[in-house]
Amino acid sequence: MIVFFDRDIGTSLPTALITLRFDRQFNELHYHQQHFRIDEADDVWLPQVGQRGWTVIGHDSQHHTREAELSAIKQYNIGCFYLWGAEAKRWEKMQCFARAYQRIVTAENITPRPFIYRVTKTGRLQVVPIP
Repeated sequence: MIVFFDRDIGTSLPTALITLRFDRQFNELHYHQQHFRIDEADDVWLPQVGQRGWTVIGHDSQHHTREAELSAIKQYNIGCFYLWGAEAKRWEKMQCFARAYQRIVTAENITPRPFIYRVTKTGRLQVVPIP
């Protein structure tokens, strides 16, 4: 599993995972600021991430409601997780991710792409229907 953290996650969570060597749990771990401008439009970076087969984790829970982003998700068979905590403190985001980690890995391994899951504060996954 190759993970890509969207810019709205920031750099603290992915760099903490790298520092803790948790990135070794994935085949690769990337975050937005490593590859794209901070203001790069979602409909620009999503196709590139999709072409690489990366799984997106971010706070933006509206990709499936915007035409260009939805089109990229479908066309490039993107797996996407909407992580709870857009307004939460960094530690709370980390806790949410840690609670959900095994479920994210399982969902990634058994769910045909494209897919979208919402990750709740308690780490549960909820399927988001793709129109």
